[in-house]
Order: sequence, then C-alpha cells, then structure tokens
Amino acid sequence: MKRLLLLLVLSFNFSFAQTRDEKEIRKVMNNFMESIKTRNEAQYLSLFQEPVLWTGIYKDRTQAKRLEKNPKAEYYFADDYKAFIKGFKDDKSEEKFDNIKIVEDGAVASANFDYSFWYDGKMENWGKEIWTLMKINGIWKITSVTFSMDLAKYFPQPSLNERTKK
Repeated sequence: MKRLLLLLVLSFNFSFAQTRDEKEIRKVMNNFMESIKTRNEAQYLSLFQEPVLWTGIYKDRTQAKRLEKNPKAEYYFADDYKAFIKGFKDDKSEEKFDNIKIVEDGAVASANFDYSFWYDGKMENWGKEIWTLMKINGIWKITSVTFSMDLAKYFPQPSLNERTKK
C-alpha cells in the first residue's frame, strides 16, 4: 500500500514537471504582463522578434453587439505590437493570463491561454490568446500574437473553473 501511494505521489509530481524551456516561456509571459503594468516599453519590446504578426478577432456574440451600434464595425484587426505598448498613457492597464498550455520542442513553441485585459481595476475584455515563439540565440522571443475578444460590458468572463470544465 505504501509503495502504491509513493508511486502515485511520484507520478503526480512528474506529470506537472515543467521543462526548462517551459519555465523560460512562462518568464516571457510574466515579463509581458509586468511590462504592461509598469509601462516598461524597453522590457516589452525586448520580448519580440521581427516580423511580428499581431491579430485579433471579436467573438461572434460581441461582434453582433458592436454591429448594433456601428453596422460597419470590423470583425477582426491587425495591429502592431509596438503600437500596443505605446497606447498606455498611465499605469492603470493590466493583462492577466491563466489556463496556460505550452507546447515546445526546444526551438519553437506555442503558448495558449485565457487572458483578461483590465483598466483601472475593471475588466475591459477577455478571450483566448495564442502566441508562437522561437528560441533565438538561447532566448525565447514572441513572433506572433493572435487572440479572440469578448467585451466584458456585454459578456462577463466565466470563472476559471467554468472555463476549464470539459
């Protein structure tokens, strides 16, 4: 019985073990969030490798609400990661990540996660975000950011527990 319990404990610990690269990618993610919160443009820009694809799309239900107010509202958009950080004029913006899944092979990686974007303590939008990264000269760099968006004023973000139910 003790052996079975020990085996279960060890297998549980190994199932949550992260590779060194996964830990480094999580550091990139943490630095991304921190640079937005502190408006550290230099740190933020250091996380990317040109060229960077930055695209977003409104979820259908949010787009329907947007179209009620503006029949010409675009469904998706492409932006510039440099413009994103320059858009913060004060220290009230914050982006938060959870439900993170990383797949990597030591050279390329994807990070898939739920995000929420906050301003002045209030959630503005949320959705899924997918990054691709490349390990260049031993350092992980973001090469693309693609995300979906629901506006929190129309659709509040479900709890993490609700979002991770299968």
